[in-house]
Amino acid sequence: MFDPDTLPVLRKAIRERTQSDRHLLDDLRAEVRPLSSSVRTIKPRGTTSVSLVASDGGNNKLVFDPFTVQLVRVVDSYGKELFFDAISPTTDTDKLSDSQFNSDGSPKTPLGRLMRDLGVTKLNKLSHMVPDGEKTRKEPFAVSPSWVLVYRDLCEWAVLYDRICYHEFATDTLIVRDGFLRSKLFRGELFVEFRKQLERAVERIREKDRRSIYLVGIAKHCKVLTRYQLAMAIEKIMPPGEARYTRVPRELEAKAYV
Repeated sequence: MFDPDTLPVLRKAIRERTQSDRHLLDDLRAEVRPLSSSVRTIKPRGTTSVSLVASDGGNNKLVFDPFTVQLVRVVDSYGKELFFDAISPTTDTDKLSDSQFNSDGSPKTPLGRLMRDLGVTKLNKLSHMVPDGEKTRKEPFAVSPSWVLVYRDLCEWAVLYDRICYHEFATDTLIVRDGFLRSKLFRGELFVEFRKQLERAVERIREKDRRSIYLVGIAKHCKVLTRYQLAMAIEKIMPPGEARYTRVPRELEAKAYV
């Protein structure tokens, strides 16, 4: 706690420091000023939209010492359950991988279809964050339990993939993912291939069925906005009133992200 007698000194010090660093804000204002010409108003539109989300693992954990069970569940915005599984941090990941396929090797789940299309049969080959089966069998309590949440996120990506690549659409459809359309969970270049598969499916649906499929990600937090929100407010890039949007130039993204 600051002593009330020191507040005038603090205010003076903060004011002086802010004034000396004013050029930083001036630079940001100059960077966002060109955005004003590209801002568009969001108008009401009628469309079919589907939101996919994996329910939070922390809210679906059952603990009966020494057992810990994590429920993995993916649903859409209509409440339809698209994937369900129950695992624990000590689950044998080889057996978990095998459970995604039928006895004849054909995919049994959306995750199995994704694994087949990416050319892998083990979860550890799909994501470097999932421990290999031998370690979960020999040293189950030495394995970090965080891999369970990685598995949950992989299931969400798999349901998204399955929805676009293996389902028919009666109308033009907007599909919304809760989060960015990027991921560090996939091993090597597998996420690049994942994206290519989605793009091929969207193009195939457009040419064959004459339907347009749009996939967007919604970010709750954005470093671009954090960095530029004061400058954008001063420049009145998006004034109060109607909802608006604008494309963020790559140059601004590069400056905001490390």
